[in-house]
Amino acid sequence: MIFSYFLIIRWDPPKEDLAESIIVEPFADSEYLQSIENESPNADFTNDLALNTNLCENIIKTSIKTPLWSLELDLNNAELVKAELKEFPTEIDSNSGKVLFNKCGSENYSHKSGFAFVDKSLKFGFENFVKAGSYIADEKKFIIYEKTENNFLLRKTLSYSENDYFIDIEDSISNQSSETKNLAPYSKIDRANIDLLENSSIFNPASFAYLGPAFQTSADNYEKISFGDIKENNFRQVSDKGWVSMIEHYFITAIIPVQGENLIYQAKQASTLNTFSAGVVGATEPLLPGESRAFKQKIYFGPKIKQELLKTHPDLDLAIDYGWLWWIGQPMYAAMKGFHALTGNWGWSIVLVTILIKLLLWPLSMVSYRNMGKMRAVQPQMQEIQQRFADDRQALSKAMMDLYKKEKVNPALGCLPMLMQMPFFLAFYWVLIETVELKYAPFMFWITDLSSRDPLFILPVLNMAAMWGMQQLQPQPVGADPIQANVFKYMPLIFGVMFALFPAGLVLYWFLNSLISAIQMVLHGPKRERA
Repeated sequence: MIFSYFLIIRWDPPKEDLAESIIVEPFADSEYLQSIENESPNADFTNDLALNTNLCENIIKTSIKTPLWSLELDLNNAELVKAELKEFPTEIDSNSGKVLFNKCGSENYSHKSGFAFVDKSLKFGFENFVKAGSYIADEKKFIIYEKTENNFLLRKTLSYSENDYFIDIEDSISNQSSETKNLAPYSKIDRANIDLLENSSIFNPASFAYLGPAFQTSADNYEKISFGDIKENNFRQVSDKGWVSMIEHYFITAIIPVQGENLIYQAKQASTLNTFSAGVVGATEPLLPGESRAFKQKIYFGPKIKQELLKTHPDLDLAIDYGWLWWIGQPMYAAMKGFHALTGNWGWSIVLVTILIKLLLWPLSMVSYRNMGKMRAVQPQMQEIQQRFADDRQALSKAMMDLYKKEKVNPALGCLPMLMQMPFFLAFYWVLIETVELKYAPFMFWITDLSSRDPLFILPVLNMAAMWGMQQLQPQPVGADPIQANVFKYMPLIFGVMFALFPAGLVLYWFLNSLISAIQMVLHGPKRERA
């Protein structure tokens, strides 16, 4: 069941191409933006690797720092070229934080916004932005950058709080020329489809974490458009609400434009490199001499923590994807969060959530384990029936059914505990994938990271012992195939090897589940029934 589920979640069915049905009349003049990477004639939009390397060497940058993050901007075009999250180290006790935007890295990861002109003869990028001012208002810091080119005043205003993982950006442009020019606002995230995950295997939850764009539009509340999908068909959707994001394991960057304005939400592949762009484009409109135009948005760059995501958009927490078992995963995470507030330790949170789940399922488990106790009590009678009707399968089946009916035993109930636990096990697997708080979270003694495997393999060994104990308490099926019986005997060892490579948090959950199940079987076993 576990490996079948792995195959199912790895299956990526083709998606219907929505572009044919989209009404684009309000954006008829924006058809020149058929490739997001060509939305400006600037040389640094070419996405050529060698040129990108040269540009990185000559970038003139400025930095913004808060206790939570540091952000670097390219002053030539005010592009966000690097973001480092100080609270999420790359390794245990490391001084280097998680890097998201990383224009000069192999992932070519950055965010850019502004205005694109229909008139391609207008060349920009010869002047750099300069800091025009800063001030504090409503507990937020505002920084203004400006530059003038081709008789257009370009202004970018950034505002942020030291306690948030997002910034507000307002791009504005003023026409100081004597000509009318058509332009459209845009905001995009560029990223190569390079996975920086070093250890990719079926036993590493990060291997199943999604990497790629995800959208919310008026047509779909949450839709992942993978890099493979974009290679086949560009994504294009008109919407007056939603957001655009680039998701990876534990972290996300997102564009949240002003809601209520019709925008084109789109994703395309760059023409020269394996780099993709996802973003929004506004309506193309004329900008008369002396007029100005502004475009506002929020840019989130941080961990997939629900309360942080909700500060930016009421639905951005949908990016925390617990799969089709979200209805179990969400309350499971909420319970873990609540227990963590009490204990201050994510390991003990897992322990308490495991106990809570077993208590909730106790009534159903009790029925199953009592039935299992009855099965063990009638085992001698079943063996006697098997010997008596060894040569008559039909008579054997009838005699056993009569015995089950007389003793009020249902052999099918023996599978109930395992069937009940599987959804919780799989849901917790996805919670483990998505819960960034477990990254490098210690438990006690030798467990220093609940998101990685047990370094001493003590938990897997304890789990084998607990599963073996459960196996000894279970009634052995009469007439079972010898091969199946031998496989059943080796199941604790098989699971022990598997769990040796699973994250310690998941093994801790399953070990406690097996241990509590064994206690339940003893409490409701055959001795108690005879009493």
